[in-house]
Amino acid sequence: MGELKNLVEAQQDVLVRVKNVGRQVYLAGLGLVEVLKAEGEKLQAVDVKAKAEELKGKLQAVDVKAEAEKLKAIDFKAKAEELKGKLQAIDAKAEGEKLVAEAQKLFNELVAKGEQRAA
Repeated sequence: MGELKNLVEAQQDVLVRVKNVGRQVYLAGLGLVEVLKAEGEKLQAVDVKAKAEELKGKLQAVDVKAEAEKLKAIDFKAKAEELKGKLQAIDAKAEGEKLVAEAQKLFNELVAKGEQRAA
C-alpha cells in the first residue's frame, strides 16, 4: 500500500512540475510577443527612403579601386594561420557554458515579460 501511495505522490509531483514548465514556456511566448511588438514598432518608425538615399550616397563615395588594392595587400595565409591559432586557444567547454547561461538569461527575461503582459 505504501508503494502505491509513493507512486501516486511521485506522479503528482511530475504533473506539478510539468504544469510549472508549461506556464513558464507560455509566459516566455508572451514575452517574445512583447519583444517582437517593440521591434516592429521600431521598424515602422524607420524612414526607408531616407535610409536608402543615405546608403546610396555612401556607396557612391566608396573608391572601388582603392578598396580592391587594400584587399590585394592582405596576406590571407597569415590571417588564416592567425585565426587558426585563436580558434585552438578557445576553451570550447567554457564557451558552451557561457552560451547556456546566456540562453537561460534570455528565457528568464522572456518569462518576466510574459508575466508582465499576463498581469
